[in-house]
Amino acid sequence: MKSKSVRAVTYALTAAIVGFTALLPSPSVPAADHESQCFNEVQGKIPWDGKEKLNWDPENVKQLCKGTTNPSEPGKCFLSLSSSHVKGQVSWGRNTNWEWRNIINLCAGTNDGTKTVECFDNGIKTGADWRDVILTCQRNS
Repeated sequence: MKSKSVRAVTYALTAAIVGFTALLPSPSVPAADHESQCFNEVQGKIPWDGKEKLNWDPENVKQLCKGTTNPSEPGKCFLSLSSSHVKGQVSWGRNTNWEWRNIINLCAGTNDGTKTVECFDNGIKTGADWRDVILTCQRNS
């Protein structure tokens, strides 16, 4: 008789532990994982020169991806400004050609590339200096 009650208690405790574990919050993904995913979405897939050079200096990809929680967005942001079919649509003053360094600075760590590009475009339209606009949009992203 004892063996049946011991089994019943064991099953009850196991069920309670499993139920309790299910209620615990799932661990969040560490920032480094988001950055690694971003790195993998950029390196070898997105040209850094707007044309054909897919092999980035790893430090540049790390700078682009640092701090993002949405791994696809920094690359999308970069691509939207560096693509030859998009070039010139978002101006930064007298010059409409983007240097890859400036695109990295604007898009670094963004979680919403479209919002970041719109922020820049709107900031430039106010007549603000493009460097100040990049800083403002970085803070807002």
